[in-house]
Amino acid sequence: MKDLTNLKTFIIDSDDPHEVDDAISLETTKGNKKKIWVHISNPCRLFSSESTIDRDAKKNNCSLYLTEQYVPMLPKNIIDEANLGQNKVSNTISASIELDDKGSVINYEIVEAIIKPNYQLTYEDVNEIFEIEPKEEIDLIELKNLLLKSISFRKNNGAIIFETTTSKLKLEEGNIILTRIDKSIAHLIVAEAMILMGYVTSLYLFSKNLVAAYRIQKINCNPKDILQRYKDSEIKYILLKQYMGKSYITTKPNSHECLGLDMYVQCTSPLRRYLDLVIQRQVYNKINNLDEINSDTFTKIIDESRIKQIEINNIYKNDRLKYLSLFFIKENKNNYKIIFVKWLNHKRNIALVYFPEYLLEIIITLYVSIDIYSNKVYKVKYNMSDNYNLEFIY
Repeated sequence: MKDLTNLKTFIIDSDDPHEVDDAISLETTKGNKKKIWVHISNPCRLFSSESTIDRDAKKNNCSLYLTEQYVPMLPKNIIDEANLGQNKVSNTISASIELDDKGSVINYEIVEAIIKPNYQLTYEDVNEIFEIEPKEEIDLIELKNLLLKSISFRKNNGAIIFETTTSKLKLEEGNIILTRIDKSIAHLIVAEAMILMGYVTSLYLFSKNLVAAYRIQKINCNPKDILQRYKDSEIKYILLKQYMGKSYITTKPNSHECLGLDMYVQCTSPLRRYLDLVIQRQVYNKINNLDEINSDTFTKIIDESRIKQIEINNIYKNDRLKYLSLFFIKENKNNYKIIFVKWLNHKRNIALVYFPEYLLEIIITLYVSIDIYSNKVYKVKYNMSDNYNLEFIY
């Protein structure tokens, strides 16, 4: 157990997180070497594999964040104890990461640790700090510069950074609203820290000959050509996704080309994703000389998770359609602008489209004749229907 309570540690999250499972620190060593520390909450120490808590988490597969409901993967008492917090001493699996001048990982260490975060900040708080750059927060500014360097390295290695703005459906005081979500510099650096943690964890597991759930993705196209072809389009990144291969999970390591990495595992959300929890348990067991999870068990967990995720995706889809239908009923506008992306099922009139006014990429039933990849803006009218189907006509 490594004591890292002396480090100045930052939790950066939204203003209403249910699970607080990551934090970052900067350590400056002799010779002015800079180490990025990424800390991930360690629920593995609170319950054993195949315990009732573990079996229930496997059955849930992940936490659910529905419009009006939150269903946690783990019991509330486990989340409360494992959640990181300002001035709270917490157990973590932590990684120190050193980068070279180009942003490539040259050294890393993964340990079981205790931390005591000094700050619990929102993304807005952090963006303000980056704007002002006060001397008191030099550690956070140094972390930003290092993580931007890492992003630059991955981009040079073929990674695609999706520069898009989206929206989130919320219910506030009985009103359904769409909230704009911009990818700020704070979002980018936190995401990069988590990507680095996934990368070095994959290196650690591979070096120890431990089985893992590697996330693989092939690009299968020339992104520069596609982005250039649609350079003036609001949906150029949405169109790019249509050409790219889908990611998948397997026990055999391979490259994640979209991230520009030779291998990668997701491991930074053990409180809300079961596969992340299992990856963490494999690391935790190795550090503590406990039995490793074997290949057959891991393969079974991956297969069960894939099946469960299909069910969960349908729950999300139905929840979103329900509230989007109510949103459009309340809007009651004469027509809406859409940009057509592609037909998903032309015979059944099911299409993927983008609503530029609402920053919405959604699947709808569309009764119009449209040229594929036309990149034109169409005007359509919402058609009241049963079963919360989003039907649009001319």
